[in-house]
Amino acid sequence: MAVPPGHGPFSGFPGPQEHTQVLPDVRLLPRRLPLAFRDATSAPLRKLSVDLIKTYKHINEVYYAKKKRRAQQAPPQDSSNKKEKKVLNHGYDDDNHDYIVRSGERWLERYEIDSLIGKGSFGQVVKAYDHQTQELVAIKIIKNKKAFLNQAQIELRLLELMNQHDTEMKYYIVHLKRHFMFRNHLCLVFELLSYNLYDLLRNTHFRGVSLNLTRKLAQQLCTALLFLATPELSIIHCDLKPENILLCNPKRSAIKIVDFGSSCQLGQRIYQYIQSRFYRSPEVLLGTPYDLAIDMWSLGCILVEMHTGEPLFSGSNEVDQMNRIVEVLGIPPAAMLDQAPKARKYFERLPGGGWTLPLQQPILWGPWAPYHRL
Repeated sequence: MAVPPGHGPFSGFPGPQEHTQVLPDVRLLPRRLPLAFRDATSAPLRKLSVDLIKTYKHINEVYYAKKKRRAQQAPPQDSSNKKEKKVLNHGYDDDNHDYIVRSGERWLERYEIDSLIGKGSFGQVVKAYDHQTQELVAIKIIKNKKAFLNQAQIELRLLELMNQHDTEMKYYIVHLKRHFMFRNHLCLVFELLSYNLYDLLRNTHFRGVSLNLTRKLAQQLCTALLFLATPELSIIHCDLKPENILLCNPKRSAIKIVDFGSSCQLGQRIYQYIQSRFYRSPEVLLGTPYDLAIDMWSLGCILVEMHTGEPLFSGSNEVDQMNRIVEVLGIPPAAMLDQAPKARKYFERLPGGGWTLPLQQPILWGPWAPYHRL
């Protein structure tokens, strides 16, 4: 018995005719899917699990291929706008116009560079071997800049002048052997000395040296300053400090004064800002004319420091420096302050004349007369 369409146990399923209508859609389904879903080997899940390394490798290849293609297609860069590292003095100098020191380098077929032993605003100092005289020397290499060259030429003139008046080298001043120009740098050749008095203090853990050794240092330094004060020289060192006083031999007490880079002759004062702060004289702090006495001030400060191990006046700035001086010696004479361009930087003028420290009671000036005689 025939069952009418739409009835019976399978009445909920499509009939044969209905199947013929659905099949075309099923066959068209793969065409609607993205290409990556048609192949099992290219399925996303596989790419992110089994083939993860291959996936990353493929991404890298695509990325760098595109980057290379863009670089080839990009217009050439304008070299004038591109920042390039400056080559100074044909590559011999660094950015600070200092010579680039190379150990083992030989200069003028004579000086073999050993090592860098000092550096400052002026340039550098190297230890070298002089093959001609067969001795070790110290070479001061001045910066390749006009201002430093001009300053060094003044130093050179003063050193040569001192050499002429100290042929026996008995006045405790460093001896200039010779000078030359090398690759646009002025080079001053000195005798090689040992470490400085600050290094000596450091070796004592800043406890100071004996009074006996302090006397020996004082005798030599006074002899040197008396030599500089001779009428033929009249040289003001302008930067006397422990770092600029060197031992000739680490086992001896003989010393020599070095670094005349800030020096001048009396009547030819060039600089206003001179002397390291701890050893700076009141004249320099106040901006008044100065003479050879400023080196004697520095000497007194140095000798106290050598024996005690601590600076006598260790101001953190110029105002503090003056306050520390006043604490020990009192306020400078009114006649001195009246003529000082920078007096009001440190002191206040009293209505009836005289000077005082700001916000403090007037202080009578202390024993300054002995200082003037130093």
